[in-house]
Amino acid sequence: MTSSSSGFEVARRRHLEGYGARLQEEAERLTWPLERLHRLRDHRLRTVLRAAKERSGWHAHRLAHVDPDAVTGDDLSSIPVMTKSDVMTNWNDIVTDPRLTLGRAEAHLASVESDGPAYLLDEYQVLTTGGSSGTRGVFVWDFEGFLMYAMSRDRGTLWLQQRAGRAESRRAMVAASHATHATSLLARTFAGSPQLGATRSFPVTLPLEQILDGLDAFEPTDLMSYTSMLRRLGEEKRRGRLGISPASVMCAGEPLTAEARADVEDAFGCPLSNLYAATEIGIIARSYPGSRGLHLNEDIAVYEPVDADNRPVCPGTRATKLLVTNVINHALPLIRYEFTDEVTVLDEQNPGPWTGRRVADIEGRSADVFVYDHLTVHPYVFRSVIGRRREVLEYQVRQTATGADIAVRTLSPMDTDALTGELIDALGALGLRTPVVRVSLVDAIPRPGNAGKIRTFVPLTR
Repeated sequence: MTSSSSGFEVARRRHLEGYGARLQEEAERLTWPLERLHRLRDHRLRTVLRAAKERSGWHAHRLAHVDPDAVTGDDLSSIPVMTKSDVMTNWNDIVTDPRLTLGRAEAHLASVESDGPAYLLDEYQVLTTGGSSGTRGVFVWDFEGFLMYAMSRDRGTLWLQQRAGRAESRRAMVAASHATHATSLLARTFAGSPQLGATRSFPVTLPLEQILDGLDAFEPTDLMSYTSMLRRLGEEKRRGRLGISPASVMCAGEPLTAEARADVEDAFGCPLSNLYAATEIGIIARSYPGSRGLHLNEDIAVYEPVDADNRPVCPGTRATKLLVTNVINHALPLIRYEFTDEVTVLDEQNPGPWTGRRVADIEGRSADVFVYDHLTVHPYVFRSVIGRRREVLEYQVRQTATGADIAVRTLSPMDTDALTGELIDALGALGLRTPVVRVSLVDAIPRPGNAGKIRTFVPLTR
């Protein structure tokens, strides 16, 4: 065992101990009265605001007029909005630990690529995301925040497992393969917890046959993947090429349309749960099986649905953006952080049993799969390769008949030949014959429409 892997195991055991000791309590919070959840949220909010004012130069300036002791999550409108661009431009001045720098975080990500998972400075986890917007971001989580990330992800699973009287579970995740991504790092860090049973991850970048064989051998009781991959697995189940019969199926990482929900539920014969998560915040919301909408995790963040001018919108009205304040991570404070997801808070009575306010399934910013004859390629194949390049600011991938044309806007010079070769190898490994990939460095990528969004993945029109 290398010193890097041994250090990871030491810190991982500390995380597992905390997870085991506190997950039951976290599960019970799902049914707390909303007012009680908001009192806990506001206590955490004030703690984050104090840390940001005292230890973050960037936040000290923008929060100079704010009295943390007087703040609640009911109105943060006096605080300016922050974006991913703000984070990446001012990273070193936003973090609350002077030992953390973007250069050090990038070097850590590079070491994770070669040596496997590790903790930065023995207490931090660093994650990267290209996001569905195509703008690359680097985010650091403190030890307690990352533990809360995991528990807010899994507390609903434990609650439902206990409610159903299931003594054990076997969770299979078909998702990110690389430990610089949240789904992969969470799975590796908290694997082996007795509360939720065995967990096995299958990288979505594997050839489909290997995924099918692995799932059949593991026989999961719980299956989680991206929406598009679940539809593909459902198709394989209908054809008799996948034999599993999970008791629960959950989608995450991509928007969920009503059409996709019906398709997956028909294929697997059970209600589909939806998870709305973001690398920057953690698990924003989760649906209760068979119930409309997703319940917000009210104690981990403040949520502000707003229009294009950052004005609040009423329940029942689709918001142009969601401003989120993360109250569980002190390392890189995200206060009124902008997501351009189109979110609708449901204007109807909450049927319970969970008490978090409900939002409709997120249908905006769908990441499209590419279909080449009978071969389906998930966007993560491109996103995982491009997103690990620290030079990349944003990108757009356009499908061609034999591969893809990719426009990339960079912060500094980048080896496009190496990127091209890695993508060609990835597509070839999936079964695309003689793939052709062209990477172009550009000064700008068009942002059509009022929302100013980049459509990151553009499939061929057939």
